[in-house]
Amino acid sequence: MPLVKLDIPAGIYNHGNDLDSKGRWRDSSLVRWNNNAPQPVGGFAEFANIEQLLTHGSLENSTGWTASNVTHDTTNGQVTFTAGSAGSFLQDISTDLEVSKVYVIEITVSALTAGSITPTVAGTTGSAITAAGTHTQEITLPGSFATAASTGFNTSSTAVGTVTSIIVRKKGRQSRGAHAWTTLDGSPYLAAGSYNRLVVLNGNGTVYDITPNSFTAGTEIATENLGYGGKTYGQGFYGVERERNYATAPATTWSLDNWGEDLVACSDADGKLYDWDKSAFDADPTTIAAQVTNAPTDNLAIVVTAERFVFCLGADGNTRKVQWCDRENLTVWSPQVTNEAGDLELQTPGDLMAGCRVRGRTLLLTTTDCWTATYQGPPIVFGFQKIGDSCGLVGRNMLSSVGPAAFWMGYNNFFVYDGSTAQVLPCEVHDKVFTEMNRDKLSHGWCVSNQKYNEVWWFYPGESADESTRYVAYDYRERHWLIGSLTRVTGDDSGSFDDPLWVGDDGKVYRQELGYGHGGSEVFLESGPINFADGENVARVTELIPEEKTQGDVSLTFKTRFYPNDTETTHGPFNPANPTSVRFTGRQLRMRIVGDAGQNWRLGDVRLRVTNGGQR
Repeated sequence: MPLVKLDIPAGIYNHGNDLDSKGRWRDSSLVRWNNNAPQPVGGFAEFANIEQLLTHGSLENSTGWTASNVTHDTTNGQVTFTAGSAGSFLQDISTDLEVSKVYVIEITVSALTAGSITPTVAGTTGSAITAAGTHTQEITLPGSFATAASTGFNTSSTAVGTVTSIIVRKKGRQSRGAHAWTTLDGSPYLAAGSYNRLVVLNGNGTVYDITPNSFTAGTEIATENLGYGGKTYGQGFYGVERERNYATAPATTWSLDNWGEDLVACSDADGKLYDWDKSAFDADPTTIAAQVTNAPTDNLAIVVTAERFVFCLGADGNTRKVQWCDRENLTVWSPQVTNEAGDLELQTPGDLMAGCRVRGRTLLLTTTDCWTATYQGPPIVFGFQKIGDSCGLVGRNMLSSVGPAAFWMGYNNFFVYDGSTAQVLPCEVHDKVFTEMNRDKLSHGWCVSNQKYNEVWWFYPGESADESTRYVAYDYRERHWLIGSLTRVTGDDSGSFDDPLWVGDDGKVYRQELGYGHGGSEVFLESGPINFADGENVARVTELIPEEKTQGDVSLTFKTRFYPNDTETTHGPFNPANPTSVRFTGRQLRMRIVGDAGQNWRLGDVRLRVTNGGQR
């Protein structure tokens, strides 16, 4: 009885129909490969919450809270209460709230042996909590609300228990753009921007709101443009109801970069260039970002070049115009013989979208093509060259650079700049990605490098999803693809911080690639069909012999069928020993691997004992 090794190459192949992926891995989540061996992607842990509206949210902080008939223990960061009188634990955040908006309050109750507690946001109460655990509720504020200490929770007179965490955030407000950098004293910072807010986070997880006073809020979530200009004039037939395929008004995104140790920022809705002065912040922690004097307005994006020029893309409302300041001088923008400021309108049919630094030049992407800007010195200063057509960027944050290369998502392909030209990046999960995405919400998508593992990740909204719930990643060293489910809305790679920092749709900043806990998400890998027999022959499997780093860290399930498109029969799951007795028959076999939660498993060769058999 021969042993047959399931020799499946690394990476996912999900392109075409099911049989096109025969002998390959077809589906997965939170799995990568190292030297052809599958293993889990690193886990994550909460580091901070940039959407926390409670100014003094930590329960270790005594400032800002009003406590009545409860005990606030700042040493242990908790609030305790005992039966006797109704109590409350509240804070005033009325200046950060808006009428008729929905807010999410999350309360972690470590113990509740009697009575109940009731969350409240600006005096509007939620549902009573009667058990321990982490409880999340949505509260819609009315047309007016209390402007006093009225956000937190109230306790019943019989309540006995302990609260260890309170978080309040605005529902739907997501960060769409982030940048991490290190200041001159070695301190790491992360900046993130949403449609109406700009924040920075320091290495201790403390969040500072640095939203400029002159900032104009943008669009919270991408929506169909049902108004004037939402459809092409003359399209369709008179008297025939239109399909709802209107143009989409994109969500507001930020482009963020560092200018030395300062932060420069631009929202595509507001269009102004802002600077956050780190030295001024060191002297006064209330320092916010300020508009840069003399800089162009109505910009779409920015990028800082390696030579320390700031490029404003789409400057002054001209969607093809690149304008740059004098070298090392952020407030000089008018070209003179005594400076290197300048501008150029690209000869392109597209609109400028984003830019990034690559080795020796700056890469600029429009909606249709790709350009490089190369520093040449006075009097020309920069030379511009088109290096690719039909390779436009699908969303402003769908681009990432890695050394001399850059990777981005287009409207129906992935692309790579290899140091000379822009080329289509062959993708073995093309059909999976481009058919399941919510194209109306692609402005919510984003891209990030994960250089510790030689990967580039794209996050995008899955079908019918509003936020980026799916990811596709490319391993540019081993040249294969990964796919899976993980909700993240923005972030940046490690370097300034020890770990990558990615932001969830709950406003929490997560340290990625940390341990192997995945918040309860299933870590799995499933193959396409593997042909075991042809013609009238069928294969009978009687024994399973897996190679694992630690025996029992994974479970294996097999699915068999006799014909393509036939109903599959499931066998298992098996938590395998060596050997493991099994019994199933078929012409085609599919294998599914599920990793145990929290384990750094490795799976090597899987061998099956196979004999010829009949269908009976």
